[in-house]
Amino acid sequence: MKFYIKEIQLLESKTWKLQGFSDGKISSIQAYYNEIREYKHPEQKLDIPFTQDKNSFTALISVDELANLSLPNNQTVWKFKVNGDYPYTNLTTDGPIINKPFQPANSLYQYQFDFPEGILTLVSKPVELVASIDSYTLSTDVMSGMIKINSSLPASDFNAKLILKRRPTPSFYLFHEQQQIIDLGIINDNTVSFSVPVKELSADFLVDNTNILDAMIEVSPNEKKEGLSAFLSIKPDMKPSIPREIEIGAPLFATLRSYVTGSNRLSFYFKKNIQGLISLTQLKESKSDITLQFKLESSFSDSQIVAKRLDKKANTFEYNVEQVWPLKKGLTKYSAQISKKEFLVGPINKPDATWDFFLRSQNMPDLPILVPNTIDLDSSEFFDIANKEFKAQLTKNEFNNLSCFTVAAPKIKEDVTKIAVMGTCFSRNAFNSSPFFNPDYKAFFECSFTQFHSSIISIMTKPVEQINLDKYTDIAKGEKSFVEEDWKKDFFTNLKNSNSDYFLIDLYPDVIRPVIWVNKEAAITLSYVIEQSQLLNDISYERILDHIDNEAYFNEWKGYADQFIEKLTEIIPADRVILNLGGFTTSYYDEDGKVVAYKNKMAIEKNNYFWDRLNNYFLSKLPEARVIDFSKKTYIGDFNYPFGHSFSHFESPYYKDFLKDLIYITKS
Repeated sequence: MKFYIKEIQLLESKTWKLQGFSDGKISSIQAYYNEIREYKHPEQKLDIPFTQDKNSFTALISVDELANLSLPNNQTVWKFKVNGDYPYTNLTTDGPIINKPFQPANSLYQYQFDFPEGILTLVSKPVELVASIDSYTLSTDVMSGMIKINSSLPASDFNAKLILKRRPTPSFYLFHEQQQIIDLGIINDNTVSFSVPVKELSADFLVDNTNILDAMIEVSPNEKKEGLSAFLSIKPDMKPSIPREIEIGAPLFATLRSYVTGSNRLSFYFKKNIQGLISLTQLKESKSDITLQFKLESSFSDSQIVAKRLDKKANTFEYNVEQVWPLKKGLTKYSAQISKKEFLVGPINKPDATWDFFLRSQNMPDLPILVPNTIDLDSSEFFDIANKEFKAQLTKNEFNNLSCFTVAAPKIKEDVTKIAVMGTCFSRNAFNSSPFFNPDYKAFFECSFTQFHSSIISIMTKPVEQINLDKYTDIAKGEKSFVEEDWKKDFFTNLKNSNSDYFLIDLYPDVIRPVIWVNKEAAITLSYVIEQSQLLNDISYERILDHIDNEAYFNEWKGYADQFIEKLTEIIPADRVILNLGGFTTSYYDEDGKVVAYKNKMAIEKNNYFWDRLNNYFLSKLPEARVIDFSKKTYIGDFNYPFGHSFSHFESPYYKDFLKDLIYITKS
């Protein structure tokens, strides 16, 4: 059957009158469209009243009813079906029908009938809304300014709203989550002013540490109806006046910085400003408990300590799981006691998890707990939790706030190999339980003894009179032992007492670190620990053997290497000695994951050349030694290395493959 339109007439009552021909009975006429936004939505439908007289029919379409169902910010293409049976029979036309675009007096939409392929359609098209900032101020109390509507609006009253929308991530500039709507009132002469007290900004925006808010304006015929929206553009002459930053105190504790995007739009960085508001005054660990002490202002009430599990969310993170402990008030201090037995119990934990600690109180955001330099966490060790299913270690995160790291507890085997290590992070960091290294290494190895950052020359000389290292506060507590052990010269005694099955060594200190001769019989290693301390300037010495002349260093080093190998093999069989050939990297992954070359590439390659010479000599004197050789593999450095990136620190796969090679060597 055929149903087609012959005439379209716009009545004064904002109604279209359609007259047409039908060769069958009409039971219904519906206007319909499908919205396509990420997916195809079900049809939006509108019943159209009609009358039929034999082969003629008349239908009436209300502009207002159609407008209420049309898409607010996009073009809507309505079609018309007769009798509703699928497949649809659409209203059509048997020839051109004259009709003009129509825009009601108080509307931001234009309507026009069209006839693609002869099918009757009614297009609802929003006017192009363009708005820009005409003036702008951001003070400590108020964000204010004037918005200019650059589009031609009908001669009618329109209401404006300022809308701030938060992006899920900075790169998702077309997608938003939380929003806040501020009613601006009536637009006059195509302008409208805004004045927003900054403390009234929604706390819901403070999702991540840094949040990006895009500013938009919405224009509608009345304040209840959803209208057209547009980003607020910035004209070239206004750009210098846009960048501003203020701090917002309680209850938000944030900073707000306005800026101009690459698309010349007004946006804001809304950042949490909660660092350092709460500090630990004391931390104690016993075998059974963790005790935290604070000195707090009286404004903190009904407070708790909260540990929140950090879960990955795109390129940032979020907290969804937590455990809470009460904060007890004393005369002058507050404290919380956490039982290690009950710490992170139940199904809330997972391997390689990070938990950040916060202080929670009424009418305040959760505040991270700063760990001042007076509190030493270097000695904090992994302890059993969750019925020994996991191990946890207190630490500091990148903001120096109290944090905790958990790993799966290794399953201890009876055939664990005891291995002694002499060298540096090239070898020793393979025996580190954090995720970047090898969380399960204890299932295979026990580090029975470590001599860290000592050169062979130093090991083979006489002891040096000890200096009181306690006064050198510029040496980390955990690193003082490196210096002490290097000066004592009891390496072989410790190695023998360790009853180690294997001995692992790398020659990094011999390759790159100078040797300080205190006198003719005693030398010490000028390690990075000494170099970065005032201790460097307080040592009395006769001479320094450095690497300015590597040939001279090599000739002197060989004699001490001969003595070292002879004495070493009296304790460890030659075939139980493992030489890590090592080598420096000339490139690394930067913070964006891009491969970047170190600027001193030539100097690094010179050091690698000398390292090869030392390795070759060592193996010529101890040919039975086993080797770990990664020279043909392409490991590089990593900006995110836990202890700082450098050409001697590698990406995570290096340490995991290192452990695999070591297992193969010792277990085969």
